[in-house]
Amino acid sequence: MKLLVIQEQHFTKLPNGQVWVDKQSDTKFWERYLSAFDEIVVCARMKCADSLGVKALRSDRNEVSFIGMPDFRGAAGIIKHYFQIQKALSLALKEADCVIFRAPSPISMVSYGIVRRSGKPFAVELMNNPFTHFSPGSMHHFYQPIIQKFITNQTKRMCKAANGVSYVTDHVLQELYPSTARLNNKETEKYFESSYSTINIKKEDYLKREWPNQRPTEVVLVHSGEMLDYRKGQDVFINAIAELKEKGYPVRGILIGDGLMRQEFEKMAKELGVSNAIEFTGWKSGFKQVQAELLRGHFFVFPSSGEGLPRSVIEAMASGLLCFGSKIDGVVELLNEKMLVENMDGHAFAQHIEPFLDDWSMACAERNIQFEKSKEYEASILNKRRSEFYKKLRNLVDTQK
Repeated sequence: MKLLVIQEQHFTKLPNGQVWVDKQSDTKFWERYLSAFDEIVVCARMKCADSLGVKALRSDRNEVSFIGMPDFRGAAGIIKHYFQIQKALSLALKEADCVIFRAPSPISMVSYGIVRRSGKPFAVELMNNPFTHFSPGSMHHFYQPIIQKFITNQTKRMCKAANGVSYVTDHVLQELYPSTARLNNKETEKYFESSYSTINIKKEDYLKREWPNQRPTEVVLVHSGEMLDYRKGQDVFINAIAELKEKGYPVRGILIGDGLMRQEFEKMAKELGVSNAIEFTGWKSGFKQVQAELLRGHFFVFPSSGEGLPRSVIEAMASGLLCFGSKIDGVVELLNEKMLVENMDGHAFAQHIEPFLDDWSMACAERNIQFEKSKEYEASILNKRRSEFYKKLRNLVDTQK
């Protein structure tokens, strides 16, 4: 049986036929679907190139084939390439017995209609909250209100129409975007749901360095995320570092990631007089490379304006860092109330961090709590839930044959 996965990542095809991806969807990623399906066809944005950039993970394998659509970006790209996108989706649908959307994304939004009309069973893996993901604080665009409303409403319709919906949260997204199974207060063979993060942390990946009993001479604050816009709050992180240093705290920062906004963030650090106290590491490929940077730090500061259940926070918790985050979406399921910040500004985050700099024993105690919490997202636990969800979709296809 063949599953169609409608994927949000950008893929690159080399002349030798190899397919590479910018993040996450490497060859091992597909194993979660292959636990229930014999083959996978991936329909996603793809370009042909002779060489690869620094963001490159090998994605192709024997059981996985690819049907590429134009490598567009933004609403203008959808409009420009609409018919080519629809053609690619039609070809992919002909090959598949059922469909999984990884949503919300530009791909899931433009493909939902054609999949629904095909009549084939489909499921949704809901990864974030589009209402916050496309909020004014996350997205600076003239059509932001229209985009936010459209994607939010379509995500609600998609979850209601899908045979199965899995959520990265335990309850937050379920309440906002309910499945038919939830609305009917029961699961059936045709309508079902689950919850699991997209993260893949194995037992051997958990690592907690020993901390001294007293605050170290320098406390390192870390942030990880793409620098494509203000959504991940790198500007808030930089302002928090500047305020803490102004108050005399011995802190410095590490910013993991890259993107179009990197130069602006570097300029901001210089203007605030903390460029020597903040290190921009650039892009790191894969969890091991990211963890190597995390292990250099003590606190993980994540002032995001829109999330599902942030993998970067779980990765930091599993690496023994003390995490602070925005009081938003699935972050509230990961961190205790005192670690959550309501206001998206550097002053608010600095105020939350200060007590833990002043009381190192409190920082150590909360760090231990978070490390234990992160074990709930260990791979073997999540893989079992994923596999059960995928098998329900496969069984539905079997009953309809």
